[in-house]
Amino acid sequence: MERQELATTAAAISAGDEPRVTERENLIGYYRVHRPGLPLVVINGHIDVVPVFDEGQWDREPYSGDRADGFVHGRGAVDTKGGIAAALWALDSLDQAGVELPFDVAVELVVGEETTGVGTRATLERLPNRLGTIVLEPTSGAVVTVASGLLFFTVEVTGRAAHTSVPWYGVDTGPKVFQIYQALTRLGDERAAALTDVRMPFPSAVPLAIGTVDIGGWRAAVPARGSLSGRIGIMPGENVEDVRAALTACVESVAAADPWLVDHPPVVCWDNEGLRSWETPESDQVVIALDRGRRRAGLDSRIEGMTAGCDAGILRDAGIPTAVFGPGDMRYAHSPNEKIAEADVLEATQVIAHALLAWSDFFEPEQS
Repeated sequence: MERQELATTAAAISAGDEPRVTERENLIGYYRVHRPGLPLVVINGHIDVVPVFDEGQWDREPYSGDRADGFVHGRGAVDTKGGIAAALWALDSLDQAGVELPFDVAVELVVGEETTGVGTRATLERLPNRLGTIVLEPTSGAVVTVASGLLFFTVEVTGRAAHTSVPWYGVDTGPKVFQIYQALTRLGDERAAALTDVRMPFPSAVPLAIGTVDIGGWRAAVPARGSLSGRIGIMPGENVEDVRAALTACVESVAAADPWLVDHPPVVCWDNEGLRSWETPESDQVVIALDRGRRRAGLDSRIEGMTAGCDAGILRDAGIPTAVFGPGDMRYAHSPNEKIAEADVLEATQVIAHALLAWSDFFEPEQS
């Protein structure tokens, strides 16, 4: 096992807003021993988790790790400790069976996936040349070959403060923020209807959702400031700048109908460069291996897409064949009562073990 201190990496230096880089590190482990010179397959899982802001809605202590009713409960159980456990058990089962793989296997356990992706960017400095990477995210056992991207945005609105005993002298930002909220919701509905993919049979392949709304600052003053922040999905093949323009035009359409906003236009801020959509051809070895892994584990072929952003996009941008696979249901990620079914972890263990054996098939000598 190798430790990679974030502070020593170029990725951490360029990700200026990643917290506590001097206190954090990636872990890179190898199947049996590291065998430099062989082709490399990488299994990627992230060990950071999102904070708990809603502890009152949990039935258990959020970090309990309780095992009950066939599930492991707690923050990070599905995102992505369950997938990591499955991968490690898969490698352990191959080791106990005496399997010698014709390629090197590295397991990279990274930090920063929930924020900037700095951990995976850093491991690319250490392991740039790969046959492919399996990214462990909860896909309910599906092999994911395509995902929509996303942009984070904030819209800031300015009003005019006044004492709440004479509110008519002020300009309340509250109604204006909610008009923008409603307009953006309609934009999301329109995009959901127009942009579809059979591999993403969800209500929307490009979700637009508002995560926070912040209005005012003092209860005895008419709100003079307001903002809302959220995300807008990006379809594979869709131009990021076109998506920015569509959202900006939506906000401007609300402002054009409001005399105050005409003179004091809302400001649209982009909170990240955007996670681009990505796609890996189904003819690639990583996809074929995982698909065969499912079938050799007694499961049906299941190739799908996803709407969640993850480090797979970083790897595809680097030209690395990548597929996402893991146990558990994405709906439990980032939510109260996060959990993962033990049966799903065991099933994923079988699939990953069989997938690595299936990947070995590409290295068998051709028959004369």
